[in-house]
Amino acid sequence: MAGKRNPDDPRNNLFREFVRVVSEIRPWYIVMENVPGIITMKKGAVKEEICQAFVDIGYSNVSVAILESAAYGVPQIRPRTFFIANKFGKINPYPKPQLLPHQYKPIESAISDLPELTPVPEINHQWTRHSQEYMERLAKVPPGGSLYKTYADAFKRQYLGKPSMTIKENHGGTHIHPYLNRVISAREMARLQSFPDSFIFEGSMKKAMWQIGNAVPPRLAECIGYALISFLNKIADDKGVFNN
Repeated sequence: MAGKRNPDDPRNNLFREFVRVVSEIRPWYIVMENVPGIITMKKGAVKEEICQAFVDIGYSNVSVAILESAAYGVPQIRPRTFFIANKFGKINPYPKPQLLPHQYKPIESAISDLPELTPVPEINHQWTRHSQEYMERLAKVPPGGSLYKTYADAFKRQYLGKPSMTIKENHGGTHIHPYLNRVISAREMARLQSFPDSFIFEGSMKKAMWQIGNAVPPRLAECIGYALISFLNKIADDKGVFNN
């Protein structure tokens, strides 16, 4: 929901490349993720165009749902739209929420054990360097408040005791740490996305933040995958895929 949401942005047509790849590989099921705003863009016309594109290549049963990442154990509020489709006319399964809102994991459950002021480059625990003046400005930002009035959805201070706000990279900065006067690090972002520390992001710190901020939380992807397994196994049995 952030940004200008220009309906004519060429990036809005990237789904066509996804459709092209699907048309060549022909998987049994497909899963495509996007931001919630994709559903209402151009008064719903974009969503309908995407669904029709899948129908046109043989995936007649297309479903669309918004899943809240925090409901699946991700310590972050991150609602995302998921298109699921299959070419057999079967049900498109979505994972059932595993947590109620009062059970969502708070931000500190994911990042409290990381060094607060000492970077650890080996695991991407690095953040934007701030001048003393900038840190003094950050110190005045209350939880939920933003450093900037013009970009109110960026550089917001996180709340303790609650899941992280939706994380993203924003010109070298992310959201502000709950109580430290710095932005959260790339590894803290990764933890909030549910990436394990063993998953190292290559490239510069900014490139790492871009990768992390644009990713689907692995934990949510895992839950979607498990929801599909029984359906995929049933199709395999019907087709005799595993028979000798």
